[in-house]
Amino acid sequence: MNQKVIWKNEEQFGCEHFNMIVEEKSYSAKGTIIYVDGRTSNAHIVEYKIDLDANWFTKKLRIVMDDHNSLNLMSDGKGTWFDKDGKVIDKLKGAIDIDISATPFSKSLPINRIDWFLNQQEHFEMVYISIPSLEIKKIPQFYKYIRTTGNLRYFKYRCYDYETNNMCR
Repeated sequence: MNQKVIWKNEEQFGCEHFNMIVEEKSYSAKGTIIYVDGRTSNAHIVEYKIDLDANWFTKKLRIVMDDHNSLNLMSDGKGTWFDKDGKVIDKLKGAIDIDISATPFSKSLPINRIDWFLNQQEHFEMVYISIPSLEIKKIPQFYKYIRTTGNLRYFKYRCYDYETNNMCR
């Protein structure tokens, strides 16, 4: 199955073309993000590909920023991350999921791994990837399943002092 979506960026001028490919034992997510950084008036293009196993654990990530800067990460799905040369990245130890700052898709990764019940709250250690710098760090995030409307599930999301509601299929 192949599912395509276009997202409009509500915070900056831009959008994302997203494509999810579902196979029997894996998922592959590809996105192309085009946005203008309002602080510098520069246009950017971000291309990413995330390979996931059947249980929504990230196995491999590649991000290319403006056709020249890139980031490649691999994971064992148990909290150990490796750089492009296969070396362990100690500062990410324990983080399972990724959160790419420029796309809403990455927030769905921990949500899709769990069978949620109403008002359930979960804490996740995330590999946060800042766009456009491609800086990586481990951060805490919290999700609470707050309601269902039709086939959409709504979650309260919190990271440090930032809080918002997200929806997910």
